[in-house]
Amino acid sequence: MKNQKLLLLLVMFCSAIVFAQDISIGKRDKVYSEILQQDREFSVYLPPSYNTSINQKYPVLYILDGDYNFQYVAGFLELQGAISELIPEMILVALSGKGTKEYRRNCKPSIEGVEDSGNAEEMAGFFEKELIPYVNKNYKTADYKILGGHSVGGIFVINTAINHPNLFNDYIAISPALWWADNAMEDVLKNTWGKTGSTPASVYISLANEKGMGVVEFLKKVPKSIMDKNVTFKEFPDETHNSVGLPTYKWALGEIFKNWYLDKLYFSDAEELKTHYAEVQKQYGNIFNSAPSVIGYTNYILRKNDKERKKVADAFKIISPDAYVLFNNAQAGDLMEGKKYEEAEQLLNEALAVNPNNFDTYHVLAKVKLAKNNAAEANEAIDKAMHLANQHQARQWQINELLETKAEINKKQ
Repeated sequence: MKNQKLLLLLVMFCSAIVFAQDISIGKRDKVYSEILQQDREFSVYLPPSYNTSINQKYPVLYILDGDYNFQYVAGFLELQGAISELIPEMILVALSGKGTKEYRRNCKPSIEGVEDSGNAEEMAGFFEKELIPYVNKNYKTADYKILGGHSVGGIFVINTAINHPNLFNDYIAISPALWWADNAMEDVLKNTWGKTGSTPASVYISLANEKGMGVVEFLKKVPKSIMDKNVTFKEFPDETHNSVGLPTYKWALGEIFKNWYLDKLYFSDAEELKTHYAEVQKQYGNIFNSAPSVIGYTNYILRKNDKERKKVADAFKIISPDAYVLFNNAQAGDLMEGKKYEEAEQLLNEALAVNPNNFDTYHVLAKVKLAKNNAAEANEAIDKAMHLANQHQARQWQINELLETKAEINKKQ
């Protein structure tokens, strides 16, 4: 009896070791700054398709006080980008605050006569000359970047938007602490936007159910020409100062990428597809990723129109090879259900010729092989899919789909 209890405890202990694995949503990186004379650490979130895609580049959201804000913003980008597909998949770079005093000093500009001044201009130089070039060199970035900051971080966002309007494509200031130093940012505004009456910056500013932030007073002094064209303001009366970050990012990023999002959720023909992506390219300078659901719905809508579906596939192949692979996968799934196995395999082989490391293509191929009662080749394909999925750090739900197919194949062997 004792031996049985010991064996049970040993099994439970080993099981705990196997299943007690860390779940990671990002990685840590750092760059040495000659400007700041220190290492600056940051956290990086990479979207689900990042390691599988072949030529895809991603917009980057840079945020301040990254050790505080990284997890919720990363989860939000996963939901809105990869799952809901309301915005493109994005890279998140969350700069470490290095402690409260250091963080606040980095966010505040140096203003004559203000004792509590900081080194925001040096920080802007660090972003421009060191951090952004490092990120562009080491990650698959598109030439589209956004800066976000909350509270004191919002001061840095506003100051950077005013003094370095071309450094980022968009600026998101979440309930910025514009009360700082007796509303000193109003003087910064007066000496810049107040004189020019124009700016290329695109700024989104939010405010929660709070008073005394200095935001409303600041906005009243922004020239009307800039308020009408460059600044978008939204109040969130049901949010507190600490909760307003999430709805602000949802609102601001939704506005920024509203012309990337396809309301219709599918393309009726190849010309409509080309027109949409031409407009996206014109506005953002990039196409970004194509939403998988749009690719799937487009295939479904055109499932009885082989001629147009071929045109769409050809258009995808030129515009986005990654989208072409997904479109072929979707077509192959339909053909398999119609028992057109050879045609399905042909499409999958064409997809693999473009991207030989797409685990979803091998997954569909495994299903086709299984439908043909070729369990051995199905098993080979699913094992390849699982190897690639693990190698490319696929999400667990994606691996679960592969395991489910693997179990089906095992039943046939």
